[in-house]
Amino acid sequence: MSSDEPTQTVVSFGPFEANLKTQELKKHGVRLRLPRQSFQILAILLQRPGQLVTREELQQTLWPTDTFVDFDKGINAAVNRLREALGDTADKPHFVETLPRRGYRFLAPVSGEGGIAASVPKPGRRRFWAPAGIGAILAVSCGIALWAVARPAAPKVLRFSQLTSDGQAKDGPLVSDGSRIYFNETLPGPRSVVAQVSIHGGETVPYAVPLKQPSVWDVSEDGTELLLANDEGHGHSLWLQSIAGGSPRQVGTVMAHDARFCPGTCVIYGKGGDIYSVRREGTDPRKLLDAGKVAFSFRYSPDARVLRFSTFDVQMDDMLVMEARADGSSVGRMFQGCCGRWTADGRYFVYQNRPEARVDLWAVRENRGLWPWKLQNQPVQITAGPLSFEEPLPAKDNKQVFAIGFSRRAELVRYDQPSGRFVTYLSGISAEGVAFSKDGQWVAYASFPEETLWRSRVDGSERQQLTFPPLRVSSPLWSPDGGNIAFSGDLPSGVPNVYVISRQGGTPMRVLASEQSQVAPTWSPDGNVLVFGSLFVPRSPLYAVDQRTQSVTTLEGSNSHYWPRWSPDGKFIVALDISKGSKPKLSLFEVATKQWKELIGFPVDRPVWSHDGTYVYFKHQQNEIDQPGRESVSRIRVSDRRIEKIVDVENVGRVTTGRFVDWFELTPDDHVLFGRDMSTQEIYALDMEWP
Repeated sequence: MSSDEPTQTVVSFGPFEANLKTQELKKHGVRLRLPRQSFQILAILLQRPGQLVTREELQQTLWPTDTFVDFDKGINAAVNRLREALGDTADKPHFVETLPRRGYRFLAPVSGEGGIAASVPKPGRRRFWAPAGIGAILAVSCGIALWAVARPAAPKVLRFSQLTSDGQAKDGPLVSDGSRIYFNETLPGPRSVVAQVSIHGGETVPYAVPLKQPSVWDVSEDGTELLLANDEGHGHSLWLQSIAGGSPRQVGTVMAHDARFCPGTCVIYGKGGDIYSVRREGTDPRKLLDAGKVAFSFRYSPDARVLRFSTFDVQMDDMLVMEARADGSSVGRMFQGCCGRWTADGRYFVYQNRPEARVDLWAVRENRGLWPWKLQNQPVQITAGPLSFEEPLPAKDNKQVFAIGFSRRAELVRYDQPSGRFVTYLSGISAEGVAFSKDGQWVAYASFPEETLWRSRVDGSERQQLTFPPLRVSSPLWSPDGGNIAFSGDLPSGVPNVYVISRQGGTPMRVLASEQSQVAPTWSPDGNVLVFGSLFVPRSPLYAVDQRTQSVTTLEGSNSHYWPRWSPDGKFIVALDISKGSKPKLSLFEVATKQWKELIGFPVDRPVWSHDGTYVYFKHQQNEIDQPGRESVSRIRVSDRRIEKIVDVENVGRVTTGRFVDWFELTPDDHVLFGRDMSTQEIYALDMEWP
């Protein structure tokens, strides 16, 4: 091809840069979060700038004919998320133009380097083609035609059947010895147990092991031994348990946050961002690689040549599937998602991903060595509702995939302390984070699981949705005058930021642009200042933003503090402090003297002021005022530090988990509110067709 015809894998347009190979979009060098289908649309448009790309072309590329999905709704949603990430609009587009009932066109100039053609020839320029160039073009054309003819069909789910029906909360990984599936359940307490069910379905039966807080993490290749973990509070010890019975054997003194069997006689485990292997006897520990982020879900390919694992970026709330050689070398990113497994024949890799609010299963065909299949080596979505599916486990006969199917919903309940009963509140709305206006007449909440912001009167009237996807909302809080609501929200473009929106609706306004997470905003009593912090960022301070002048300051001595809450009288701010370790303690900031004092010396979570400012309510576990392992809500009287337990969380039943912490709130008369988890979680068998 002539040197005048550039080809590109990295394409630039305006302040953006798109890497078509790694499927990453950056703005001014900062990576933006963009769902896979939205990026695929962008990639197609970038390869044909200024040209019409029809909706039919997008449909055929993104959703094969045997994928069950509403194509029109899916394309519209994917384009809307792309525009959101680019800051573009449909009525006045700068990048993506809609041609009604036809398709889309990319408007901006593009430039780049190396890989896939992404520009058009400049008009008026003569071209000279050598015979060799023409021959190369014919060869490529023939190759593309061959690929189009030989392109394999996508895998698909033929039907699915429910295997369990006990109604308990379930967690992965799922593991199987060929006849039974082993998994983890969380019972009230909370108490973790290992359970089992036949691969054909039936009664869920506990699998008794002599450990206090056990979890099953893997089964040996021959199906005779389970790899168990026991929660020790500061990590998990590892144990080997024969399925035939007997006492478990500890894997040395290893402490890990996740582990799996290696091929042969070893165990691979994660500790922070490092990945190690150790012999099953607990000897000869060896570091394989540094993943840089929390690494988990380790899996070796059936031929034992490749190691894949998942990483979690706390700041970006992002999970990636990574790949390395078996010895830990040549580490590289594969795609967004987590928790993948190979089919028994090694032809497919099945994993889960959450590009939208729902979790779905995806599959990628492994490279067979011929170049047409390499071009086809792209993930394919194999489930699309109505349930979410996670923790896939391909069956040993390759005919099924087992997975946890779930539908998420919560019920808002109030704890009536005099009677000790929990009663439905606000008609049992499905919410995650609730806030009341100062006069107690209005309520704002993040819907669960959609994470959109709503407000209404406390009687349910004048209900209005204030935010819409892809913005995800948490921790709403009314301004003192009741005119605005502050909240933490994140877009596909990055980490959570603090926003303010009018109670009447409109466009949410970001308070402070930052590449660090911003969560849990709190208003000063006069409504002039917002204070908030960064979650999981060591040594990060609390920020104070004056809403009148937009000036930004930091609270003195607030490094390593987060989740601030201003007292109703304005004299104090409480916040969680991790300056002396990873377990948060509760500290009190006196606004007048600008001095911090420790309020509670044991680990706590989610401080909330009583409405008269007398008490601070908080959640806690395992300390001197409660039984070890039990989670409770208590309160401390600020004047004399007297602590009083209010309620054991286990009495609620299953409690919904908030985005950042398990949440609770207070009603205007200081009754404790919870989101009781009403979700369904059961194990399903998906009958598969693997082309």
